[in-house]
Amino acid sequence: MTPQEALTALQSEADATRAADLATRFGAGDYIGVAPARLEEIARQWRQDVAFPDRLELARALWETNTHEARLMAAKLLTQARIKDDADIWAQICTWIEQADTWAQIDALGAAGGRRIAVDLSRMATVHALAASERSLDRRAALILSTPLAKLAHPSKDELNAIDDVLFWLTHALQDADKDVARAADTWVRALGKHDGKRAKMVRRVVELRKSDG
Repeated sequence: MTPQEALTALQSEADATRAADLATRFGAGDYIGVAPARLEEIARQWRQDVAFPDRLELARALWETNTHEARLMAAKLLTQARIKDDADIWAQICTWIEQADTWAQIDALGAAGGRRIAVDLSRMATVHALAASERSLDRRAALILSTPLAKLAHPSKDELNAIDDVLFWLTHALQDADKDVARAADTWVRALGKHDGKRAKMVRRVVELRKSDG
C-alpha cells in the first residue's frame, strides 16, 4: 500500500459535516471527517495487511500530510502489543508527540506509546519529563502514555514502583489549569481505583488537603 493509496482510502470516507465539526473543536486544519469507529476498523485491517518495516514508513508518510485523520491513522498503525525491535517505533512516537497539535493526536499517540512502555518500563523517564513540561499537550501525553499502568489488576513490583512514581506528580495533574489535562488525570485515578482503592483514595486525599490549605 502506497501513502497515496492510503490517503485516497481515507478520503473516500469523507464526511463534510463531521469535518466542519472537527474544525470547530480543534481549529483551522485539514480534516476529512472519518468517524472514529470507522477509522479504527480501517486501522485494524491495515495493521494486518502491512508488516513492519513498511508499516512504519507508511505511518511516517501519513503523519507528514498533516491531515487530522492521517495523523490519527499513523498513530493507530503503530498501536500493537507485540512488536519486535521496537526502538525506532518508540522514538518515532516520542517525536510525533512533540509535533502533535491536538489532544486527539496526543491520545492516539499515547495509546500507541503506552504499549511500548509496557514492554520497557525504562521509557517512563520520558513520561516524567513530559509531565513536567510547560506545554499542556505534553502533560496530557504523560497521563495517556502511563494509563495502562493504572489499569493493571495485578502489577509486578516494578510496575507498582512505576505507578508510585506517577502518583508523585498526579496530584498536581488533577489540579492542572488545563481542563483536558485535569480530565485525563481524573480518568487515570478512576482507572486505578477499580483495583487499588487505597492508592486512589490517597491521591484524592492529598488534593483535598492541598485545597483546604490553599
